[in-house]
Amino acid sequence: MLRYVGRRVAGLALVLLIVLTLVFFMLRAAPGGPVDAYLGMNPTPEKRAEVEHRFGLDQPIWVQYAKFLGNLLSGDLGNSLFSDRPVSAIIGERLPVTLELSLAAFVFWIAVGLAAGALAARKRDSFTDGFVRVVSVIALSIPSFWLALVLVVVFGLSIRGVLPSSGWVPFTEDPWENLRSVVLPAFALGLGSGAIIARTLRASMIETAQADYVSFARAMGMNERRILRDITLRNAIIPTATVIGLMLGVFVSGTVLIENVFNIPGIGQTIVGAFRQHDYPLAIACTLVTASVFLVANLVVDLLYFVLNPRIRAGFLNGTAR
Repeated sequence: MLRYVGRRVAGLALVLLIVLTLVFFMLRAAPGGPVDAYLGMNPTPEKRAEVEHRFGLDQPIWVQYAKFLGNLLSGDLGNSLFSDRPVSAIIGERLPVTLELSLAAFVFWIAVGLAAGALAARKRDSFTDGFVRVVSVIALSIPSFWLALVLVVVFGLSIRGVLPSSGWVPFTEDPWENLRSVVLPAFALGLGSGAIIARTLRASMIETAQADYVSFARAMGMNERRILRDITLRNAIIPTATVIGLMLGVFVSGTVLIENVFNIPGIGQTIVGAFRQHDYPLAIACTLVTASVFLVANLVVDLLYFVLNPRIRAGFLNGTAR
């Protein structure tokens, strides 16, 4: 088991290095640069040379890349080119906001998706099942950024004051206002994911209910409620858990759009500003955070699948024994 986890962690580290390398070179290949963003239009050659030297951009790109790798391995993310603040401090301020928003949406829509999927599967081909399927298709068809814009217009103009349409209040400052400021972004962020989870669980439960071991349990006189809870749902949750685990990374990456629409000071808003200004250290650090969350979520899914599925666990143990 430890050997398997070690191999997976090494693979994820390699993927993360490749992602950061691509971002490093793509930023420098993009039109413009931090010097143009810093000095504005038509700077003098002397001023440009001075700023390039200050930012270390007058060195060959391979030297810059070698320094980037060295700093990364030592845990030094550098300073923002524009605010001159340590990037780690900026990430430390913005990351909790993004994590709170992502986890709030994650927990709420996981609960809604599982409840809707289980209800639809239990009442298959009924009005309830049809209603869940129609609503889930509609939810999947709505882009999150479009829904966020609609919510901003509706709650910012039509029904102003019910819920805040923009901004963020920290939990330590006012817990109630913090909860109110989470509602709309979390709704827009997770609607489509909740629909995916509901449809996945419904299909998995219906497929499991047709298995031979379920028919055998029914023939042995087992109560239908117990069959649903102990057999059907327990086996159907395995593929659904895989989808749920991957959704955590989707939620964190989805905040890039949502935070900018709702003016929330999280990683999503920070990464857009960093790329717009060509703030190389801050942009790479934000990419590092979002990519790490996504990759760790994939690792957790693999381990969770190993724990939940006894066939995979038995196959792994047999392979290790041989």
